[in-house]
Amino acid sequence: MIGTDISEELRKLSRRVRVVLVAPKYEGNIGAVARSMKNAGLTDLAMVNPPEIGDEAIARAMAGRQILSESRTYSTLEEATEGFTIIAGTSSVATASRKKFRRMPVTPQMFWDEFSGRSDRIAIVLGREDDGLRNTELERCNYFINIPASPDYPVYNLSHAAAIIFYEMVKHAGESGTDTVREPISPVNYAMLMDRIGELLEAVSYPKSKRRNIDTMIRRISARSALTETEYYKLMGIIRIIMKHIDAGEMNADSPGKQ
Repeated sequence: MIGTDISEELRKLSRRVRVVLVAPKYEGNIGAVARSMKNAGLTDLAMVNPPEIGDEAIARAMAGRQILSESRTYSTLEEATEGFTIIAGTSSVATASRKKFRRMPVTPQMFWDEFSGRSDRIAIVLGREDDGLRNTELERCNYFINIPASPDYPVYNLSHAAAIIFYEMVKHAGESGTDTVREPISPVNYAMLMDRIGELLEAVSYPKSKRRNIDTMIRRISARSALTETEYYKLMGIIRIIMKHIDAGEMNADSPGKQ
């Protein structure tokens, strides 16, 4: 049940949620997304290589016109999501196969069940109207949202998909406050941890042919685990000790990278 006044919760969410549109094709959809963002109390809109914003986008944005005027444009998804620890890609294509983990989905409800009460910075990434997010872009994401639909036609319009995700966010906003006990890992430290894990994999000669998949899997595992700053320092200490032994030549042929 949503509380009678969720304005403060939505303001908290607005400070930590960004909506990212990757190469949208139609300005009308951009305007409709901005309108839905206004409905949900969100304000931070970023776009990667969007079309020119004209009268149609402005007209469809309605009360969200200020969101359009204050939106930011980037040339890459990496730039648009820099500083965010939770990067949630969206697509109509999902799978139940554990081998195709890039597209292992959660529903919008499941996603906000987990993140409405946490204080991570979240980027909701929506792809192109015709072919969505590509695999290289999904690899940048550490969560994957899929909206259930009829198998006969599972593809939602871009702005409709956005509205469904925002609706679930609003539903959850009145259910629990932001986590004030945990101190989530900062974006800077999260990036440093991923870099150090990458260096560790290099040091043990982890097969290069498997690196893209394992890097993506590690990012998704770390996102689900809700790492704290304290845990970050513990993990960095463990990696530092391992690297010290590797540098000293104390790793033997039984190490995972040598198998």
